[in-house]
Formats: sequence, C-alpha cells, structure tokens
Amino acid sequence: MMGLGRFLAGTALGVGVGLVAYLTLTEQDPVTWGNRVKQQVTHTTKQLTDVRDAKNNVTQKAAKLSTALTAAQPVLDDIQTEVDKFAFKTAPRLSAIQEVLDRQNTD
Repeated sequence: MMGLGRFLAGTALGVGVGLVAYLTLTEQDPVTWGNRVKQQVTHTTKQLTDVRDAKNNVTQKAAKLSTALTAAQPVLDDIQTEVDKFAFKTAPRLSAIQEVLDRQNTD
C-alpha cells in the first residue's frame, strides 16, 4: 500500500513539473491555459451530449417505424389479396385479348 501512495505522489509530481515546463516553454499564462482547457472540456462534453441525444432520437424513431410497419402489415396483406383477386378475375379476359393480338400479328 505504501508503494502505491508513493507511485501516485510521484506521478502527480511528474505531471505538475511537466505542466510547469510546458507552460514555461510555450510562454502561456496558467490561468489562460486553464480557461482554454476548461472551454475544451465543456465543448467536448456538449458534443458528447449531442451525440447521445441524437442516438436516443434515432432509437426512438426506429421504434416508431417498427411499430408503424407492424401496424401496416394487415393493410399491405389486404392490398396484396385484392391485387391477386383482380389478377385472377382479369386473367381470362387478358388471355382472350392476347389471342386476338396474336392472330392479328400472324395475319
């Protein structure tokens, strides 16, 4: 346990020294740098929130679409049944028309 405490203290000290060296070399004010980092974190957080909201929106829309498609299936089945009935009823007439056309084309 004592080793972990020393490791964390050493890591924190290293990060602190590294930050001081970075700010010194880039001639940045620590307050300005801190504000810039805060703005970047705020901006990234907002972007992540926007992505999460968009994902939730897509999930909700997909659920609504699935429900609508399920509800529409009986209507689509009825339409297909009516199309099949129409095709069955008109088949003899279309066949007769095709025979007449075939005879005219051979003449």
